[in-house]
Amino acid sequence: MIAIAFELDSRLPALSWCARARPGMPITVRHGAGVETRRDGFVEGAWNGPFDAFDFDTATTFTGTGGRLRSDVLVFAAPSHPLERLFALQCRDATFVSNSLAFLLTEAGESLDLSYPNYFFDLVRQVRRGIAPPPTRLRTASDARIELYPCCNLMLRPDLSLRRVDKPLDPPPADYAEYHQLLLSTTRSVADNARSPERKSAYRLVAACSRGYDSTACAALASLAGCREGVTFARSARRTGRALFGMTERFADDSGAEALTALGMRVTTYERMDLNQVPGHPRAEFFLNPATATDVAARVMEEQLALSLFVSGRHGERYWGLTRRSRRKNFREIDDVILSGHAFGEFRLRVGFFHFPIAYVGARHGPAIFRITHSPEMRPWKLGTGYYDRPIPRRIAEDAGVPRHCFGHEKRGGTPGDRGLGPASAADFQEFLRVRVPDAIRRRLDPRPLGDRSLNHRRLANLRTHYAHLPLASRAMDWLQLERLHMLWNSTALYQFHWGCEKTQERYRK
Repeated sequence: MIAIAFELDSRLPALSWCARARPGMPITVRHGAGVETRRDGFVEGAWNGPFDAFDFDTATTFTGTGGRLRSDVLVFAAPSHPLERLFALQCRDATFVSNSLAFLLTEAGESLDLSYPNYFFDLVRQVRRGIAPPPTRLRTASDARIELYPCCNLMLRPDLSLRRVDKPLDPPPADYAEYHQLLLSTTRSVADNARSPERKSAYRLVAACSRGYDSTACAALASLAGCREGVTFARSARRTGRALFGMTERFADDSGAEALTALGMRVTTYERMDLNQVPGHPRAEFFLNPATATDVAARVMEEQLALSLFVSGRHGERYWGLTRRSRRKNFREIDDVILSGHAFGEFRLRVGFFHFPIAYVGARHGPAIFRITHSPEMRPWKLGTGYYDRPIPRRIAEDAGVPRHCFGHEKRGGTPGDRGLGPASAADFQEFLRVRVPDAIRRRLDPRPLGDRSLNHRRLANLRTHYAHLPLASRAMDWLQLERLHMLWNSTALYQFHWGCEKTQERYRK
C-alpha cells in the first residue's frame, strides 16, 4: 500500500513540490507552503470541479500540478495545457517526480550537462511533437535521463515504474453556442474552485489584456466569471516590413485598458521596460527559454499576481485563426520557434499563482473549432482583413460588451529589441561561460547578441508559421536544417539555460 510522507519547507517557492519514491518506504513529498496536502494527495492549482472532492487528476481542465492516491498507485497530474509539464527521473534506487526541473535536479543530486548546449532545442522538439508519447528526455551530467510529461497523468506503481495516461477530454463542440458554453462554464468552475473557502488561501481572478484578439476574449470570459481585476502593458512591439526581407520594430500603444474598463474591471497598467529596474537576476528563473522576451515581462507584475488565478490569452491564435494550421491535434505546435509561455513555471511557483490560458480549454479538438470558425454563423464577426482575423474571439469579446474598435485590428505584442540580461546579469553570465563551459565548446559558439541574429530568425519564424502545417513541410524543414536560422543556433546564449537553472537551484537547496 502506497503512503505519502509530507515535508513542508517554508523556504521553498510556495507552489513547488518534489516527490521521492524508494522501495519499501513511504513516498516523501518535499513542498512549499502553498501546496495543499491531504492524506490521499497534494495539489497546487485549480480545476473545473469542486475543491473538496480533490479530483484534479480526473478533471478536463487543470491549471496546476499534484498527486492523488488511487488504489495502489499515486497518480501525478500535469496541467491540461502544454505550457508546463511534470519532470521525472528514474534512478536505480529511487524515482523522482516534480513540477520544477531545478527542484528535481537538486533533490536527485544531479546537474545539467555543461558539455551539451542544446536543451532549448530539446524542448522545441517536444513542443512541435505535441503531447503524444514517448516523452522527451533531457540528459544530465551523469548521463541520466530526465523525462518531460506535458498534459497527461503519470501513474507511479508500487514497483516505482511510471506509466503515462491520457487526460480526460470534453466532447467536441458542434457549434459556437456549445463551444462558448464550454469555455464559459469551465472558466466559472475553475474560478469557483480557486476561491474555495476550503483552501489555505483563496485565489482571485486577474485577467491580462492587450489590444489583440486572444487576451481580450479571455478577459471577457473571465469577467463573466466574476473577474474585476485587469492588468495590461501600456506598449508592445509593432513590426513593419516583411520577415523575408527585413523588418523594423518600435514601441506602440498596446494597452487593453479600454477593453478591461468596458468589462467592468479595475485596471493596472505596466511598462515592459521596467524589468530593467528589477534588482538581482530577474531573467534567470525563466531559463527554460533563453530567448524569452514576453514571459519575463510579467516579472514587473509580480506583486499583483500573487495568490491569483491569472487568465491569459496565450496561443489563442493557434486555435482561433482562419488558416489550416488551426486544425492541429494533440497540441502539435509544429510552427513554434520561440516557446512563448513555456518559461513561466519557476516564476509562477515562486510568486504563488495559477496560470489559466483559456484558449487551451477544449483545444485538443482543433478540427472542430476550425469548422466552427468557418461556419456560416460566424460571418458577421469576420472583418475580411486576412491573416489577422479571428471571428470566435471577436464574438466572445463583443457579446460581452467590448466595442469593436478596441481590439483586433493590428498584430502587436512582445518586447522590442533587447533580449539581453542587463548589465549585472550579463557580467555574471559571462563569468559562468568563462569558468564553467568547456573551452572547446565555448570557442565554437557565436558570442554575438541575439538581436544581431534576428533577421534570419524572423525568416525561420515566417516559414514555420505559414508552411509547417502543410503535408511533409515540417519534415522537409528539418531535413534542410532550417533551424540553423534560429537566433539561438550555435549561440553562447544557449548557456543561459544552464546559468539560469543553477541560479534557480539555489532556492531549492536545504
